[in-house]
Amino acid sequence: MELGRIVCYQEAIAYIDEIPKFTKKNGFDISKEFYAFLQKPANNCTIFHVAGTNGKGSVCAYLDSICREAGLKTGLFTSPHLVDIRERFRLQGEWISQEDFLDCFQIVANQVLAFRKTEGHEEYHPTFFEYLFFMAMLYCEKKQVQVLVLETGLGGRLDTTNVIDHPAVSVITEIGMDHMEYLGNSIAEIAVEKAGIIKAGCPVVYVDKRPESSAVIEQIAAEKNSPCKGVSKSAIKFIGFQNKIIDFSYQCGYDNNILSLQTTAFYQMENAATAVTALLESGLEVSMDTIKKGLFQCKWEGRMEEILPQVFLDGAHNVDGIDAFLEGVERDHFTGKRYLLFSAVADKEVNLMKEKLVSSGLFSGFMTAPLESSRGVKKEDLQKLFRDMEIQIFDCPENGLEYFLQNRNGDCRLYIVGSLYLVGQIKEYLLKRSS
Repeated sequence: MELGRIVCYQEAIAYIDEIPKFTKKNGFDISKEFYAFLQKPANNCTIFHVAGTNGKGSVCAYLDSICREAGLKTGLFTSPHLVDIRERFRLQGEWISQEDFLDCFQIVANQVLAFRKTEGHEEYHPTFFEYLFFMAMLYCEKKQVQVLVLETGLGGRLDTTNVIDHPAVSVITEIGMDHMEYLGNSIAEIAVEKAGIIKAGCPVVYVDKRPESSAVIEQIAAEKNSPCKGVSKSAIKFIGFQNKIIDFSYQCGYDNNILSLQTTAFYQMENAATAVTALLESGLEVSMDTIKKGLFQCKWEGRMEEILPQVFLDGAHNVDGIDAFLEGVERDHFTGKRYLLFSAVADKEVNLMKEKLVSSGLFSGFMTAPLESSRGVKKEDLQKLFRDMEIQIFDCPENGLEYFLQNRNGDCRLYIVGSLYLVGQIKEYLLKRSS
């Protein structure tokens, strides 16, 4: 399939899906050159640039929801997608249309072909993530968004999204041990990569959770003369939980504000507080009443999402994510029996994730199954992982879900957790099941 001859949406999707098979990681400098060749689309709107290990997508969603509530025209670029690639591109909360997707795809294609004619770039091709990012920036330029909320892919310093010049705020969520093969083998090393999104003079908001990462972020911010504000857990006070709504207070500045979230995920208090702080540091004039409404209206898929009565999906995909998930389960006031369906990708700390889930004592029974993804833990390895306990092992997660639905008895609840790939696979199955 030739890059310049793709004429329909389905062909564009097929081409993008094939990109990982014939590209390699480009150097950051050439990505920046190509962005400049595109004439830096959407570079001049108000940009929130969000990096971190856990919570990036949720912080982005809260920022987008608040800005929309304020009457601002917003663009949102996140990753990964769960079911449909168009989830990554949102205008005013709505997915990009197939027509706009194709249009942006073709513009990037034509510009790649033109860029190859310039000296030293004859072999250039964007990676999968780069291609989508450049499309997103063109889309937001085309739609003349006022605010762009931009989630990094992997890391920050060398992430393609870091080609932007001057974000309104650089936001760094919780930093933990993940993607160590790319980012480093300590919290401090990973923090250096994440803090690479900090730009000279631009405000920084970060989750002040681990001293080793906080010290790195504050040092880099000081070196770049960037105002820096941490979001501390001590400033967040849980008030109550009723009808699957969390009420909490957040001390920001001199004000102590009461906020509410439509979720059972207690970890979202920290993400919401981070979004609020970023908003207040951005210079945008948004009232606290608007902030409260924007937070309450926001719902982010795959984060303790109730997909069926008493069936919850959570995208916890690393050790810190599992810790946050377990805190929410422990505090959810459910008095019946809890069951867990677990699967994960092989490059995570699967043994530690499993030990935390089992030792929590929160679950009456466990199920597991391999993912469709080639990155998933294989069935035989899942059997070894759980060899010391009674567990039901299925050929696929969908069978585990159906088993629970057909055999549940009395007051019981199922949690499906371990990977965003798992979340996406279950959601896609339910869409087919209901059609």
